[in-house]
Amino acid sequence: MKFHVESLHLWLASGKIRTLSFLPNKVNVITGASHTGKTAILDIFDYCFFASRHRISESIINENTLWYGLKIHVNDKVYTLARRAPSGPDVSSDYYFSSIGEIPDDAPEANIREPALKVQLGADFGIDQDVRIPFGGRYLQAGSRISLRYFLLFNTISQDIITHSEQFFDKQDQPRSREALPRIFDIAVGIDTVENILKRDKRAQLEKRLARLQKQSAKTDEDREAFYGELAETTARAMSYGLISDNSDAEQAVANLQRMVFERETGSEFFVSGRHEEISAELYRVSRKIKGLRKFLGEYSTHKSVLSETADSLKPIAYLRENYADTVRTSVFFEILDRLGKGLLEIKKEISKKNPLDSNIEELIKELEDQRGRLQGELQALPSGSSVFENEKERYIFIGETKAKLELLKGSDQNSSRNFEADIANLERQIGEINVLPAEERRKHFTSVLDETIQEYIALSKVALGNYGEYRASFDYKEKKLHLRKPKTTFIENVGSSSNHMFLHLFLFLGLHEVIMANGGRHVAPFLIIDQFSRPYWGDDENGGVKSEQPDEQDRDVNESDVAKVHSALKLLDHFISQTSSAGKEFQIILFEHIKPKYWENLENFHLVEIFRDGNALIQGAQAR
Repeated sequence: MKFHVESLHLWLASGKIRTLSFLPNKVNVITGASHTGKTAILDIFDYCFFASRHRISESIINENTLWYGLKIHVNDKVYTLARRAPSGPDVSSDYYFSSIGEIPDDAPEANIREPALKVQLGADFGIDQDVRIPFGGRYLQAGSRISLRYFLLFNTISQDIITHSEQFFDKQDQPRSREALPRIFDIAVGIDTVENILKRDKRAQLEKRLARLQKQSAKTDEDREAFYGELAETTARAMSYGLISDNSDAEQAVANLQRMVFERETGSEFFVSGRHEEISAELYRVSRKIKGLRKFLGEYSTHKSVLSETADSLKPIAYLRENYADTVRTSVFFEILDRLGKGLLEIKKEISKKNPLDSNIEELIKELEDQRGRLQGELQALPSGSSVFENEKERYIFIGETKAKLELLKGSDQNSSRNFEADIANLERQIGEINVLPAEERRKHFTSVLDETIQEYIALSKVALGNYGEYRASFDYKEKKLHLRKPKTTFIENVGSSSNHMFLHLFLFLGLHEVIMANGGRHVAPFLIIDQFSRPYWGDDENGGVKSEQPDEQDRDVNESDVAKVHSALKLLDHFISQTSSAGKEFQIILFEHIKPKYWENLENFHLVEIFRDGNALIQGAQAR
């Protein structure tokens, strides 16, 4: 992206407008004595870009200012944005915005709300409203929108941070900014992209849905098992009350309970106690039939035996008929003999007859015995010692509870009938189709490129680094810090002095911006505000001298002096602007300093904005911080 600040404006209570103008592709320097308002410019910039609290000095500056504003160039657009001055510690919610860069002659009037202005500028910074914080923290929730302000962490090196040995980014004392940095770092420097983040978010949503569905499927099975366990207790109670018969099959038990409830609701109640009586009566009838048939078979066998015995007793008749001449005959002899002979013949015929009556009755008895066995089995299955409801009310309550449980089972069955496998397979397919670029390899590549880029700055400034001039750059991605590593070792050096820490801060931020621009970054504006990098060398000299520079040291080796280190830092900034311009890029640096212009007079990319001395200050005619 393209970005630079054209001018800073303060609408004063006196009716005047205080203006500072800056140039693109330059190191714009505001130099001067302490307490003249240089650092306040950094605070004003932060305030105009939606700060939720401010550090603008109330004395002199804020008490004399009605509105603060900036005229900026963003890509091919020119904007003016201004914000009403805070009232004491309270920031204002009043904003003025001009999409054509118009600067009001009088104090602006609020014409836009902060959320709308954030959306407007966010779009120019390539911040999609759908891009969310990827992972949450104590102060930033996962899924919350990424703010434009988070990317401004790459645009300032305040005097509080420039010599810090542990912190390299501003506002790390503020919890939200501290949590925001690792969450937006990848997208800011080009390790990640908005498209990839949206894909990752989409995949994360699908994975969450998949996990929820898998959990629901497992829970449905678990609930079903638990319900059947509870149903077993209900079944046992129903059996103990004689309401259903015993059945080890769960589905059959459910069917029996449903039948019990149905018969209760339809008025056709049929309980096990009645079934017990019915089976007993049927068993009694079958047993009587078996007993009667067996008695009949016995009597029939006795009848045949009697016939056989009678036939034996009539055998003399055959003898008399053969030897009747030897007998004494009467007048009825032959009639009696004839009748007895006929009777004998009939008895023999009856005895010799092959009648299937015996086998038919035996078959019938066998069938009845099988029926009796089945009835006895069913009777044994019925509870012999049933519990008894104290009254009808208890029985109806139990049946009602059973009905409710069966309704729950029905709902559970409907859920379980859902095709979880198909839904899970569909989600797994969708997840597999989303190609999210892995970040780990890209992070390693970024770190390698950043170290290589910074190494060039170290080479340019090695005289100022003294013993560490030959050390290697080593960026700690996790801690977001720059270290110096001893060559051909893994040893990380503790560089010690504030001067070296200052250079490390410059190296890191210039390196980050160079890599961001090379990656075509859209979210981090190509400009940098640096507040007093010469702090380690500037002493109490209000006139802008350097503490080791003395009039009688003209012959001293400047490579070992603080003057040389200041020159090295200035040359580094000048080199960065030249290199950026040669690559067809734009970059703007705004530098607040105490040093005199003579220190950069031979550098082509420096522009003196103003010197705050001799009564000139941000609020002219007054002293401010």
